[in-house]
Amino acid sequence: ATTSDADVERPTNIIYFLTGASIDIENPSDSYFDINKATGEIFVLKPLNRDPPHGRASWKFTVFAQDEGGEGLVGFTEVQINLKDVNDNAPQFPNGIAYGNVTENGTIGMHVMTIKAEDYDDINEGTNAKVIYSIEKNAIEEDTGLPIFDINPDTGLITTAVCCLDREKTPDYSLQIVATDGGGLKGTGTASIKVKDLNDMPPRFTKGEWFVEVEETDGSVLPEAPILTVTVNDDDEINNFQYKIIESSGYGADKFAMVKNADGTGSLKVVQPLDFEDPMQINGFRFRIQVIDNDEIDESDKYHVDHSWVIVKLKDINDNTPRFKKPHIEAAVYENADVGKHLGTFKAVDIDKGGKSKITYSINRATDRKRQFAIDQEGTVTIQRELDREAMAKHSLEILATDDGVPPRTASAILTVLVKDINDNAPIFAEDYRPILLENSPPSKIIEISAVDNDDRLEGNGAPFQFRMDPDADDVIRTSFKVEQSNKGDGMAIISSLGSFDREYRKQYTIPIVIKDSGTPPQTGTSTLTITIGDLNDNIMQPGSKEVIVYNYQGQAPDTPIGRVFVNDLDDWDTSDKLFYWDEAENPRFKLDDTSGMVTMRRGAREGRYKLRFKIYDRKHAQESYANMSVVVKHISYEAIVNSGSIQLSGITDEDFIRIWNYRTQNIFRSKLERFRYKLAELLNVDVKNVDVFSVQMKDRSVPLTDVRFAVHGAYYYKALQLNGVILLHKEEIEQEVGINITMVNVDECLLENADCAGSCTSIIEVQTNPCLVNANKTALVGVQINSTAECACSSREYKQQQTCKSHPCLNGGRCTNSKSGIKCSCPPGYTGPRCQQVVRSFRGSGWAWYPPLDMCDKSHISVEIITTKPDGLIFYNGPITPPKEDDTSKQLSDFISLELEQGYPRFLIDFGSGTLELRIVTKHPLSDGEWHRIDLFWDTEKVKMVVDFCKTAEITEADEGNLVDFVDHTCQALGKVPQFNEYLNLNTPLQIGGVFRDKFDYTYSRWQYMPVGVGFEGCIREFKHNGILYDLSHPGLSKGSAPGCLYTQEVCDLNPQVARCLEHGKCVGSYNKAKCECNPGWTGTYCSLPTTPTTFKTHSYVKYALSFEPDKFTTQIQLRFRTREAYGELFRISDQHMREYGIIELKGAKVYFRYSLNTGQVEEQEVALTAVEVDDGQWHVVKVQRYGSAAIVELDGGEGANFNQSFSFDGHQWLSVDKQEGVYAGGKPEFNGVKTYDVKSDYQKSCIDDIR
Repeated sequence: ATTSDADVERPTNIIYFLTGASIDIENPSDSYFDINKATGEIFVLKPLNRDPPHGRASWKFTVFAQDEGGEGLVGFTEVQINLKDVNDNAPQFPNGIAYGNVTENGTIGMHVMTIKAEDYDDINEGTNAKVIYSIEKNAIEEDTGLPIFDINPDTGLITTAVCCLDREKTPDYSLQIVATDGGGLKGTGTASIKVKDLNDMPPRFTKGEWFVEVEETDGSVLPEAPILTVTVNDDDEINNFQYKIIESSGYGADKFAMVKNADGTGSLKVVQPLDFEDPMQINGFRFRIQVIDNDEIDESDKYHVDHSWVIVKLKDINDNTPRFKKPHIEAAVYENADVGKHLGTFKAVDIDKGGKSKITYSINRATDRKRQFAIDQEGTVTIQRELDREAMAKHSLEILATDDGVPPRTASAILTVLVKDINDNAPIFAEDYRPILLENSPPSKIIEISAVDNDDRLEGNGAPFQFRMDPDADDVIRTSFKVEQSNKGDGMAIISSLGSFDREYRKQYTIPIVIKDSGTPPQTGTSTLTITIGDLNDNIMQPGSKEVIVYNYQGQAPDTPIGRVFVNDLDDWDTSDKLFYWDEAENPRFKLDDTSGMVTMRRGAREGRYKLRFKIYDRKHAQESYANMSVVVKHISYEAIVNSGSIQLSGITDEDFIRIWNYRTQNIFRSKLERFRYKLAELLNVDVKNVDVFSVQMKDRSVPLTDVRFAVHGAYYYKALQLNGVILLHKEEIEQEVGINITMVNVDECLLENADCAGSCTSIIEVQTNPCLVNANKTALVGVQINSTAECACSSREYKQQQTCKSHPCLNGGRCTNSKSGIKCSCPPGYTGPRCQQVVRSFRGSGWAWYPPLDMCDKSHISVEIITTKPDGLIFYNGPITPPKEDDTSKQLSDFISLELEQGYPRFLIDFGSGTLELRIVTKHPLSDGEWHRIDLFWDTEKVKMVVDFCKTAEITEADEGNLVDFVDHTCQALGKVPQFNEYLNLNTPLQIGGVFRDKFDYTYSRWQYMPVGVGFEGCIREFKHNGILYDLSHPGLSKGSAPGCLYTQEVCDLNPQVARCLEHGKCVGSYNKAKCECNPGWTGTYCSLPTTPTTFKTHSYVKYALSFEPDKFTTQIQLRFRTREAYGELFRISDQHMREYGIIELKGAKVYFRYSLNTGQVEEQEVALTAVEVDDGQWHVVKVQRYGSAAIVELDGGEGANFNQSFSFDGHQWLSVDKQEGVYAGGKPEFNGVKTYDVKSDYQKSCIDDIR
């Protein structure tokens, strides 16, 4: 490049330089061009490429010129360099393969496709980019050897060179195409040609006859799922099969319909009810079905139509309820009718199984609570217990007829039994007469009394009544009173006095009166009339003193009356004549009522002894006297009440129990209360001042019955169990020395069957705020008022109120925290129960341990695990702990329950008080093998069941089609019925585990048909659970030869160094022979030292597992941790290929559910749920599911109380098959609705899962 400059007289030293897109001033080595600065010559620095995709056909840049050696003025010019093409690019096919298609059976010259190659050389430069197409490798027709395709060399259009391609013979072709440019450069590509189908092949059913067996429908409910899937062969690529049933082609064609499935197969569905009992249908159905391979084809085109036969055989299901021939029978019978008398016969028929169903008859026990009637298997109802018209004059019994179907169906009928009266009740007083006769009154009429009779008056079995004094009445009564007959109304008695009386000599008289009715034969009864002698103020008073003891519960008592001022006056009804004053200054802790003499302790009175002195004025006698009152105030704690023992006394009032003075003889003596305190101190070897009798309450004044509660402490409080146990063991000695009659130890409102509750019963004690005053002349006791009531519920199954830390639920020093899902306990080492219970205990063969008695529930379950090598040993016993007294065995409760090993096999005894049931199981191998074994015991009001090791040794046979199930269980399960007629296990003595207190088992009752051998257990007992509540085995009330933990397996654990290293985050699970580590939830690894890694599940996320092992069909055990704030979602599932057998753990309404079905043939879903606990609290929870056959157990966070539920019966199908590849999911199951799109069913989202086992 050169320049010219108009300035003539200046130096011409001009400098040149370049700028532009291809010039890099900073890195000249990257530039494509350069310029000689002095001469302006331009140079190419690198080879230039003009061809696409990265080259350029022209290059532009700017040349600058500056005079004065680069210091002066600047000029510039644009330079464009055009590149001339060289043929250096071969043609190429952009994608390598091009796709086309052609319809089969076409003519020669049919267009197939156009294939294009690209050449990046310059199209205007000679023939550099001129492309010629040719077929290098063509397809050859077999018959003629001719090439099948042509290509236009200029355009690349491929056409057919022969006619009539056949897709069914050759569905696709691949040609190699060459593109050559003018310079001889070549590129190759592939043409892939698919032959498009024409509907030229016929459809054919894969079978000429289809057979299916199907259950009849249950009423009008039709099955959703198809009953048969048919397949068709058709060599055409695309078929639009249309299926239908040929009308009138056979009987039953109208009861079914054919539908087309997405995969082209056809399904047969039921569209009308099917009834096996219909004689027309019993032999099944046969009809024809049709397929056409396209919906545009006319049915007359036989080439595209095919037919096949379908045979449907019906299976009988239990869809008919038995029918009674007579739905109502009425029978009238006298109440003294003999046991065994026939009342009527019911007959029911069932048309299932061709009328050969077996029908079982029973009585709904809710309509016959006392089991007074029985029914045999012929349907005949008889009397089995004596009737009493006065208790119930009309019985309406529901008679049930149950067939032998699966599931069974039940029909009901009514038997009305009218009970006719006989004269079997003596008359009694019409009311509780309590007349008062004032002392010193002259002889006079006292009262007129009448009578009532429970018998039927209309039958002549009642009034009129005749009265007379009992001729055996003692002389004092016969000389002091007279009884005269009056014929007013139904007959009355007039009672009169024959002299005057002195109250200070005797306060009450009881007159026995004989009353006779007019029945045939007449009934005679004796009622007792109590006459109280009323007081007149006819004695002067003497100074008196009074001892008062006040037990102030937690120091919180409100203002409390603590007793009347006592002045020694034989008159006791003359308070209205007296006025009471403080003798000295008033004590600010107390106040006095000046008219009644009642002293009240003010709220907040401190512990200690107070001495009070009062002045009394008698207005009638114008006399003044003095009285002292000594008040001892003691605070009593919550702990004392929780650990208190209790007894019920008969024949003694609350006042009699605390009284220290006889008003007649004026003698002072030691009260029964004090004698009881001293005896208790002696038996427990403690100082008497540590014995507090803090509550004496009258339960029933008429008997009378009095409840006494007491606490004893040394360094700590003795447990209630120990106090009650000591009294039970020394009952006769205490009764004799104290002078009382103890009718109950451990006061239990539920002990007497059906007294307060007809079913489950829990004895509840509540501390009332107002104390209870017992006032007895020279002494008074202000005790804690305990309200003891029977709640008709099974305490361990009542979850109305969520447990909170207020009720001190965590045992053995555990720390409690509240959460939405309930309480959580953090426990010291060694206490592994959910409430920090010690769950295992060792016994040395001569030991035993005492625990609280079993609660009374109408349905009960005990589970316990044992390990031993000794063939004999008592696992537990709850029942009488002393032999019965000779004289009153009839009154004493003989209920008991025991479980023991005898010769290595379990033996279970249970007695509701009306006879003993014995269950034994001869297991496949004795249980004394040094391995852990679990025994489950179930009972209700009648039926009893014992199961060993979840029946894992049962022999099971199941047919593939899901019909036959055979369950041979005699090596693992035993069933029985408790002898009639008692229905409940009523216990309030200590539960004895591992042995019994006495050396020899000698509690024998005459009513026991069997009794325990009672040999002490040697080994370990763990996880003792009653109705879902885990017993704490750490601190028994009394024990001997027993220790917490399992010493026998601990040795094996200690000798295994590998196991010892896992104890920080795991536990040793050991037997007598081996030990292994079990990691706590959230920990893993050989030594449980690695925390597990939780997984977060987002919306529409899931995890699918493939199993490397074959899961056991009878047993499923799943454990996992989860945390969520969502209320719904599926945690985990296992299933077979068709989702007919499955097990699913899920959340519904924030509650944990386990749903499962075990029938291959059809879904029969069962469900176990924890409906009282909500888990959407964002905390970690551990759920554990165990399935053994059809029995399932669900446990949450340790599994106790509301966190535990089960369905424990082996009914029907027992196996669950799991598809190892397609059957195991966490977080929900995907359902694909397209090739790459899916929905997650029951999506568990925005939540975590961890540590699935």
